[in-house]
Amino acid sequence: MSGDEVHATVRRIDASMLALANTLKKFGVPKGMGASLNKMRGSVGDLVAKLEMTQRRN
Repeated sequence: MSGDEVHATVRRIDASMLALANTLKKFGVPKGMGASLNKMRGSVGDLVAKLEMTQRRN
């Protein structure tokens, strides 16, 4: 994966997470989903960080 592809992937993931966060702000978090959503947000953050580190290395 080239640096440009990694950057584009990171931007798409960030945009998707922002859209999800905005939707949840608008409608609220479904009961019992808070912990799962926080874990997902943490996992996505880890993925984004790893992709960015990979891009810098190349």
